[in-house]
Amino acid sequence: MHWKPLAEARTKSQTAQVDDAELEAGRASARYINSLISGPASPTMPRTRQQSVVVGERRLARFRRFLTRLGNPQDAVRYVHVGGTSGKGSVAAKVAAGLTASGLITGLHCTPYLQTVLEKFECDGCLARPAELAELVGWIRPHVDDFETEDPGGRPTYGMVCVALTLEFFRRRGVDIAVMEVGAGGRFDLTNVVKPELAIVTSVGADHLKSLGGTIENVAWHKAGIFKPGAMAMTGSIPDIARETLRKEAKNIGVSLVEISSSSIDFRETNCELAKAVLSGLHDRGFSISDRSGTVVSQKGLAGRFEQMPDHPVVYLDGAHNRDKAHALAMLLRKSDPAGSTIGIFGLVGYRSAPDVLPDLLPQVSRWVATEPQVYGKHPLSLSQIAAAGADLGRPPACQIAQPKAAMEAAIDMAGPGGTVVCAGSVYLAGNLRALWYPTDAIERQGTMWPTVCGR
Repeated sequence: MHWKPLAEARTKSQTAQVDDAELEAGRASARYINSLISGPASPTMPRTRQQSVVVGERRLARFRRFLTRLGNPQDAVRYVHVGGTSGKGSVAAKVAAGLTASGLITGLHCTPYLQTVLEKFECDGCLARPAELAELVGWIRPHVDDFETEDPGGRPTYGMVCVALTLEFFRRRGVDIAVMEVGAGGRFDLTNVVKPELAIVTSVGADHLKSLGGTIENVAWHKAGIFKPGAMAMTGSIPDIARETLRKEAKNIGVSLVEISSSSIDFRETNCELAKAVLSGLHDRGFSISDRSGTVVSQKGLAGRFEQMPDHPVVYLDGAHNRDKAHALAMLLRKSDPAGSTIGIFGLVGYRSAPDVLPDLLPQVSRWVATEPQVYGKHPLSLSQIAAAGADLGRPPACQIAQPKAAMEAAIDMAGPGGTVVCAGSVYLAGNLRALWYPTDAIERQGTMWPTVCGR
């Protein structure tokens, strides 16, 4: 099957309806991608920095061999690379929106996805069609099979295939620039095969410590690995313990580090400031940035990030899954001062730490419901484990309900007509619950995270 010319593909994407056959073709392709998942989602034992280097260099070298087989699609596009412990997804989405508003054909890669793998393939604010995913998977499968038999490392991983498909999607769409969010760390993340015009580290905090060397300084060193010679380097507000590491790494490759400070306690405002700084930096590098991009940046939100659902009682979905994100969400809840009683729904995947997340969140809610995120290939933190963590803090859950949908129903009943419900602990949990308001099939058919749903 040959790829259609860009203009024809875009016309179809904008006008043709996604029928049941196309929807199923896309989902069959997603099932194939998921079949590549194997092994634990996080290291079972903590790694030193040196151990992370050995593992990371081997991983990236193997990915580069795979990309060479694919014709190195990463070399066909210009990039903005966005890393950080918190804020990187929102900043990436805001930068992409500003670039699209400036008339540039803009790709966006955010990870993980909430509801559909199509979220990883976005161009000018629209998700890829299921048919595009099916065609991409049809193209890559023979390469996966051949690489498995020829490469010493064996079969390409889920992550390798996902990132490679994204890079090829951008190449086929002929994007002017793509905004790539780092998955974890940066230096040895699979996205670090790109050569960016600008790289930004939004924040540095205690997350992925097992895989990144166990200390904030080591986390900062990993994140600074996305800085590249000849590319602009930026950071947001960084703790003193990490700042010197970032400055040193930038100096080592001969680039000046632009540091963007923010005094706001609202992470949404901070993310807007960082995105606007990125667009200003791109303007300085010769990109034509529209005057209206700032307005677009301020208006752009990211699904599942303190996102209010279109219903009552007031329901907010957030993916806060680490200490920094939980702290930021707690500050926002205090600032917004929700009316009535506030009910929490909290659930984490198994490799996350409830003692990192719950201490900031529990004081913000009247009662809470323990639940379990549902995600392919990743076990949730059990109800008993998260309930015990709450009990240790003197705040056991009001109830324990494994299924997220039933947990939401219980929380809404507890909140009553004038109350508020807040979901946190996992992006995957936010995705599970978001489907109650924005069905996944509607998202895949309409190519947007905010589809028009019958009856609303």
